Amino acid sequence: MEEFQIWTLWASNRAGTALVSIGIILAIWLSLRIAAATRASDEANVIAKIISTAFGLIVVAFAWQQYTFGGNLWIVTARAITDLKEQNGSISEGAQAYLEYVGTTEALTTPTPLGIAFLAVVTIIILTQIWLPKQN
Repeated sequence: MEEFQIWTLWASNRAGTALVSIGIILAIWLSLRIAAATRASDEANVIAKIISTAFGLIVVAFAWQQYTFGGNLWIVTARAITDLKEQNGSISEGAQAYLEYVGTTEALTTPTPLGIAFLAVVTIIILTQIWLPKQN
């Protein structure tokens, strides 16, 4: 595989990752709306709270998975560039800078720390909206 092909695949995969990111933001927004509606409802019983919680946690778990996949896209590309460097003996300056930026060719098993922090905050907001007692 040539370097140009690696960059082309990386760019097209980034477009897909961007679309999934938009979907995640919309799903998080919906889960926050459901949590707020559950809190505001005087008729929300324990079953409604459990279902709202389950939806919110599923959204967060999906986002966790997709953030990990997105991070691994960078690493798979770095691995392909590393393999190309081993085969050809040289790569472009931009590819070398990319390798230095990514810093690893080992797959991620979790999102980046910023992604984890974001998802933790979203989870806390969802759970507190649903389960904390209302202040009168």
